[in-house]
Amino acid sequence: MIKFIKVKSFHELTIYQKIILIVLAFIVGIIIFYKFPAPAGDFNWTFYPVSQKPFQPYEIKSFNYPPWTSLFLFPLHFFPENLSQAINASLNLIIFSLVIIKRKGNTLSLFLTLTSFPFLSIIAQGYIEWIPALGFVIQDGWGLPMLLTKPQSGSLAALSWFLSTKNKKRFLLPVILTIILSFIVWGNWPIAMIASIKYFTSKGYSFINPTFPIFPWAIPIGIGLLIYILKFRPKNGEILATLATFCLVPYFTPQSLLILFALLSVSYPRLAILVWASQWLFFVLIR
Repeated sequence: MIKFIKVKSFHELTIYQKIILIVLAFIVGIIIFYKFPAPAGDFNWTFYPVSQKPFQPYEIKSFNYPPWTSLFLFPLHFFPENLSQAINASLNLIIFSLVIIKRKGNTLSLFLTLTSFPFLSIIAQGYIEWIPALGFVIQDGWGLPMLLTKPQSGSLAALSWFLSTKNKKRFLLPVILTIILSFIVWGNWPIAMIASIKYFTSKGYSFINPTFPIFPWAIPIGIGLLIYILKFRPKNGEILATLATFCLVPYFTPQSLLILFALLSVSYPRLAILVWASQWLFFVLIR
């Protein structure tokens, strides 16, 4: 135990110590979020009901994600709704911490990310941003299906992973199998998802981002970033590809920016501090 305490950083721990620390943090997170629950409207209205119907997810009208998203939510149906909400919040806490830790981030990176406006918004609304973030933890072909649950959260980062892998066919195999199996399990699900999107828009929501109206003006920037990545394969290609995602998608919310901000906090901490302060200033001004 003394040896464990004397370790200076997470990266110096043994694999068993890391597992114990992660499990303990996860449990503590559940307890905190259970004792002090957030409103978590989206979790209560959409994600928890979907966890009850993983093979008929589009019966929940507000669900407009690829159907395999429901499989990640399915284990939550074993618990009462308030406990499931706490588990979902703790998963966001742990997975985003792992995104930073895997990239050798420090305490400042963790602090900036876990106190940022996007992170606290995710907790408040009960979002499932931990699923695409888990793809960033895995950081290979097996993470692609997770990225595609919310493509607007930075799915083009997979381009940098693809370019750095030696076996390109093996990299694409998981997502190909996922798509094939999805039609076998859920049938012609794109039609159902489009119907869900139509229902979503009929309630007054728009898939052209109303908060950050950069579409379609930022498309040339996004294309330019992708060309730069393909031609020069820079070391910061993952961040640039994630940024390119937001230049090319018509809709994203502040919460979707959390993955990009987590990556930024590791590679460019000074810039991240400025962005962190700007996020909260923006929040105060728009209230």
